[in-house]
Amino acid sequence: MKLKTRAFWRLLPIMTNIWILKSKANRHKKMPEYYKVSERNHFLQKHLTNILRHLNIELKVEGFENVPNGPCLIVPNHSTYIDPLILFSALYSNGDGHKISKTVNFIARVEAKSKRRVRKIAELGDTHYIDPSKPREALVTLTEFGKFVKKNKSCGVIFPEGTRTKDGKLGQFNSGVFKLAQSTFLPIVPVTINNAANALDWKRKDKLVVTVTFHGLMKPQQFQTLPTKSLAEQVKDIVASNYVDQIITSKETIKNTYTKKLTEKAKKQ
Repeated sequence: MKLKTRAFWRLLPIMTNIWILKSKANRHKKMPEYYKVSERNHFLQKHLTNILRHLNIELKVEGFENVPNGPCLIVPNHSTYIDPLILFSALYSNGDGHKISKTVNFIARVEAKSKRRVRKIAELGDTHYIDPSKPREALVTLTEFGKFVKKNKSCGVIFPEGTRTKDGKLGQFNSGVFKLAQSTFLPIVPVTINNAANALDWKRKDKLVVTVTFHGLMKPQQFQTLPTKSLAEQVKDIVASNYVDQIITSKETIKNTYTKKLTEKAKKQ
C-alpha cells in the first residue's frame, strides 16, 4: 500500500492527534500556567509519535543514554519537514521503564510561523523562531534560546545546516549554533538521522525505518577554546561518521513548493 493510500485511510486518526494538540495549544495560550512543562512535552511526544506510526514510520533509536537529563544542545542533520516529529519521538521513553523522556525545545525558521496550525502546536513546545536574513536579531534569539534551555534543563534542538538536504548529502554546519554552545556553556549531543529524507514520499510502499543515533556527549570543557568553525567541522564529522547519503525521491524536497509558499507568505506579513 502506497503512503498516499495509507494516509487516506488513516486521515481520521492523524487529524484526531493534530486536533488534540491544537486544543491543548489553544488552552495553553489562554491559560499559560494551566499545563506543566512536562505535561505539554508529554502531549507532543505522545501524539507526534502516533502520527509517525500512522505514516508507517518506525524509529530505531541508538545512544539514548548519551542524552543527559540536564540542559544540552541536540545538533542533528536535517532531511525532512517531519524531523521535529522524529526527534520528539526519539527523545520519548515510549513506555520503556529504563528511559526517562527528555523535555524538547526547538529553534525554527520564521517561515514556519506562517502556517497557523504548525505555529500553534510549535508554541506548545516553546519553539523559538529566527530569521536568517536578520543576523543580529537571530543572534539575540539564539542567546535567549540558550538561556531558556539552561533555565528549563531541556534539550534544545537546532539544525546547524539551517535547511533540509537538497541532494541527500550533509550540508555545511553553520557556526552560530556553536557560538551559542560556547557562550552559554551548554554540552552538545551530535545526532545522525538516517533514511528520513523520503518520509513524505507519497509513492513509497514499505514501512520506513529511520535510525536516530545520539552520539557521545561533548562537554563544554572539551570545546570552549576551539574556534567556532573548527567546532562546527568537528561536530559535522561526528554526525557524518555513520550518515548514509540518500537518493531523494520525495517531491517535498525535489519541488520544495512548501518552503516557497511559506517564504512568500512570511514576506507579505
